Amino acid sequence: MRRLMMCSAVAAVLLAGSGPALAVAEAATPARTVTADFNQCGYDVNGSGVHLRSGPGTRYASLGLLHRGDHVSVDRKQGGWYRVAVSDRSQAGIPAETVGWVSERYLKPSVCMQLD
Repeated sequence: MRRLMMCSAVAAVLLAGSGPALAVAEAATPARTVTADFNQCGYDVNGSGVHLRSGPGTRYASLGLLHRGDHVSVDRKQGGWYRVAVSDRSQAGIPAETVGWVSERYLKPSVCMQLD
């Protein structure tokens, strides 16, 4: 998919006849997002007043605040940011299952416990 996007960008520049194709192809390629095995028990917010952002960075709008003890699940990482879903209604009132991005420094893995 990424190769197809780069080829499309290069073709568009060559057809338009403007600028170096390589620079435009790199600009058209989205930032690398990693999907990996994250903690199955989720993550706890490790800070107060942590912004849940609409994208992976501080330039994105805040969807609300998370506080110490709020619980989220993670499905992607991009740079130093995790894409999360709020597990239960947050202490500040963010509805459960709201998806946003949180800086990795404000999350810690939850401890899984098995009761026999």
